[in-house]
Amino acid sequence: MKGGARPGSGRKPANFDHNRAIKLKEQGMSSAEIAKRFGVSVYAIQWFFRKRKNEKTTHTQDQRTT
Repeated sequence: MKGGARPGSGRKPANFDHNRAIKLKEQGMSSAEIAKRFGVSVYAIQWFFRKRKNEKTTHTQDQRTT
């Protein structure tokens, strides 16, 4: 997350294994269960998957326009 006037200021992203989280979600595990496993907030997991979904959508739309 970016923010503040000083370089490096602002909230740091949650640190967890993104690839493992994706695999767990594909296996049907809920965001709450994944968050508990990694010791991060449910919001951090939901934010990660929402951001990932948006990046995939943007990437797919870019491919269609070219």
